[in-house]
Amino acid sequence: MPTTAPTKRPELPNPNADHYRLEGSPRPMPRTTSVIDRGIGKPFLTKWAGNLERRRILAELGEMLGEELGAEQSAAILGRLKSRLEPDPYCEVEKNTAGAFGTAAHGLVEAYLREQLGQEQGEAAEAPAPLVERAAELAIDWFEKVEFQPDPEGIEERLWSEDKDLWSAGTADAFGTANLGLMVAHSRWNRGQKGVIDQALRVPVLVDLKTSKSIGVSHKVQTAAYITYLIERGRIESACHSCILRVAKTEDDPHPTEALLMHPDEFLRYGAAFRFIRRIFNFLSQEEQLEQRHWREKRSGRAAR
Repeated sequence: MPTTAPTKRPELPNPNADHYRLEGSPRPMPRTTSVIDRGIGKPFLTKWAGNLERRRILAELGEMLGEELGAEQSAAILGRLKSRLEPDPYCEVEKNTAGAFGTAAHGLVEAYLREQLGQEQGEAAEAPAPLVERAAELAIDWFEKVEFQPDPEGIEERLWSEDKDLWSAGTADAFGTANLGLMVAHSRWNRGQKGVIDQALRVPVLVDLKTSKSIGVSHKVQTAAYITYLIERGRIESACHSCILRVAKTEDDPHPTEALLMHPDEFLRYGAAFRFIRRIFNFLSQEEQLEQRHWREKRSGRAAR
C-alpha cells in the first residue's frame, strides 16, 4: 500500500464550532454535519427543540408559582399553559396568520391585474384588513410605476414540469412585460447592473409577490423554477428577467416596498440550484419510504410474536 507524507490535522476552535481550522490556511473548513444540515433541513428537530424549551419554561414557572400560590391555583395556570403545547404551537399559529395575510394581499393584486385585462373577477370577499389593503396598494403602485402589462394567461398561472427529474408544479403570481428602465429605477439588481439599459425597452418579466420580512435565497430559486416551467411549457423561448416584489405587513417596516431584479443570465445559477435541490428532494423521499417500510416491518414482526 502506498504511503503519503503526514499532513497537518484540522482542529476545532472550540467544541461547538461549526468549522475546523487548518494551520496555514485562513479559510474555515466546514464540519461535515454543518454541510449536510445546510442542504438537508430537519424541521422535526426545530419542533422538538421548541417543545423542549417550552416544557423547561413551564417547569421553572411551576416552581415559582408554587412558592407564591396555592397548589390548586398553580395547577390551573399550568394546565392552561400546557394546553398550548402540542396541538397548535404558537409558531404554527403565527405561520397560519402570516399565510392568511399573504393570501388576502395576493387576492387584491390579482383582482387589479385581471381588471387591467378586462377579465372576469371572482366573487368579492369581505372587506380586507387595513394592513392587507396597504400591502396590496404598495404592490399595485410598483406595478404601475414599471408600466407592467400582464400576459392574458400570466395571472396566478399554474405552471409545471413533466421532466422526470423535475416533475413539479407551482403557481406564478404574475408574468407579462414591463419597461426595463423603469424596473431598474424602482428595483435593485441582485448581482449588479448588466450593461447599458435601453430606457424604452420592454422585456418579459416574471414577478413573484412576497409579504415576508425579507427576501431570501429560496425566493430566488423559486423564481428560477417558474422560469424553468415557462420555458418547458413553450411560454418563452429562453430565460427572462424576474423580480421578487416584497411588500411590508406592518407600518413600522423600514422598507415598505422592496423589489429585487434578476437578470436572465442569473437563471443558469438559480435554475441549476433548483435542479440540484430537486435531486435532494427525490433522494430524501426515497429514504423516507425505506424508513417507513422498515418500521412497518419491525412493528408487524413484534405483533406476530
